[in-house]
Amino acid sequence: MRIHIQRDKFVPLFTLISNFTSTNDLYPARQNVKLIANESTVVLMATDGEISARGEIAVDESFVIDRVGEALLPAKLLGKIFSETTDSDILLDIEGTRLTVKGAKFRYQLGIIEDVDSFPTVAPFQETDCFKLSVASLNRMISRTIYATEANNTHFELRGVMFLFEQERTTAVATDGRRLALQVCSSEYVANGEEHEFEAKKAIFPTRALNLIKRSSSAASDALIAVRDVNAQIQIGNVVISTTLNSGRFPDWKAILPDKTKKKYVDFIVEELARAVRQADIVLTQDKPGLEFYFETGKVSVTAAGEATGESSVELPIAYDGEPEKLRFDSRFLNEFFREAPADDTVRFYFSVLGDQKSDYRALFETNDGYQYVVMQLS
Repeated sequence: MRIHIQRDKFVPLFTLISNFTSTNDLYPARQNVKLIANESTVVLMATDGEISARGEIAVDESFVIDRVGEALLPAKLLGKIFSETTDSDILLDIEGTRLTVKGAKFRYQLGIIEDVDSFPTVAPFQETDCFKLSVASLNRMISRTIYATEANNTHFELRGVMFLFEQERTTAVATDGRRLALQVCSSEYVANGEEHEFEAKKAIFPTRALNLIKRSSSAASDALIAVRDVNAQIQIGNVVISTTLNSGRFPDWKAILPDKTKKKYVDFIVEELARAVRQADIVLTQDKPGLEFYFETGKVSVTAAGEATGESSVELPIAYDGEPEKLRFDSRFLNEFFREAPADDTVRFYFSVLGDQKSDYRALFETNDGYQYVVMQLS
């Protein structure tokens, strides 16, 4: 194989696809990116055995294919070469186990794995029924839920985000057993001209797959997602991602959401409350992260104390005219929510008075754009 590539078209895609390679030395072929070059397209593929990606570039006058073929490109070495060189026109010449990388001002000769046939094939997106949503919505759902997963939980299903795909909306939910994050966004069921009986789909996406999906979405406007029994395919622009899904039964998240009619509530501007929490928790320590909210007529005081650091108190004016109430939360959980909430939006804060309703310690934060966060009050 011998091809002339353009940096601005080839290198960004190669860098993206390289993220899907394996770091496991037991499978050296998976530490490479597979390149397929023919008269019409250049295809790049990578996999770690569970998550795979395929990217395509249409061949035009900026790509010269002297010899078509297939090869395994060393992801780390070639990535370093691309990051440290600036030439716009680059030659890739593969002969057996030797890869020559040449520009106007540099030349490398690298050893490569020759057994191309052992590399798994990453299929293109050919699904006839799937779900379409904007990339902005998909990224928002990932960002606002993934932090609430539990990486080390023995329950495999809690290590991912559960997506519920319906005809006109998609819901993403994550929980680690101590809090729950939920985001709803509009979406569309697409049948591609064929008759299909609609069926809502549930899928638990691994966190690694979701992080890689976010990296792949910067240059596209829409995403297509097809869910099968044990895997899913996502098409974003010219990139197709395939991933296995987490097994297990996801918790009944609807039962975790508290009954809002049985709770008091107060409205805040997100950034104002977030700033008060950040200011108050400066004195907190990791072993004692408790943050207190003290509600009085017309104001709330956010307070904290550390044994060796001191005390803090920050006041906010609010529209509250009930009895004085004191609530306590883990500040780390609140800060994670506020980092993802829209700063200029209003957040409605639902809470229970523990003296009256000791069985329900759940508090709920809810914004106007479909973002909900359930967190336990500390006793």
